[in-house]
Amino acid sequence: MSKTNLKAFDYEKVAKLDTAMWQSYRSSDSKFLLLFPQAFILIKYQLRFSWLATFKLAYYAGRAAFAYRLRKSNENYTLAEKNLVKLFQTVSINCMTPFDFKKAAKLELEWWDIERYPEQHTKTLSQTMNENMATVYGVSPSTIEGYGLNRARAIRLLERRELTKTNVKMASSLLTEAWQALHKGLSN
Repeated sequence: MSKTNLKAFDYEKVAKLDTAMWQSYRSSDSKFLLLFPQAFILIKYQLRFSWLATFKLAYYAGRAAFAYRLRKSNENYTLAEKNLVKLFQTVSINCMTPFDFKKAAKLELEWWDIERYPEQHTKTLSQTMNENMATVYGVSPSTIEGYGLNRARAIRLLERRELTKTNVKMASSLLTEAWQALHKGLSN
């Protein structure tokens, strides 16, 4: 089985898929169920893994999000982290450049928590997002700074306001800038 180069992706397409996933995450429970097929499509498109690996990743992502999202103030951190470790381990095994998947999982859960409870943390959402992607891609967080900054802005926008067409369009633009900054930082 050939390994995937994680750095080769179409940032515009990934940003559109990311926007759709955030809309589902922020929506009612019935739309939240769209998260699994959306994660599957995003993973398959971005990472180009086998169908089996893609299915596993979407499953782990969905289980982690479900465990975390549905228990506000009583999140199931153990189940969320367990699934995130499996997710990042599968990515690491299937990519050309393996990485510290346990650290990536920890940082992923950390930014979820910072996004939900910013007052309880000293690190910022953008800082932790950059650290997470830097771990996965093996780069310095400073080379992809625009990624975390714009992605955090988009998430905050979707969090604080109704999911109107205008807000979704603004968030989509910020997510495109975020994924473009990541792509550019990885290309340098």
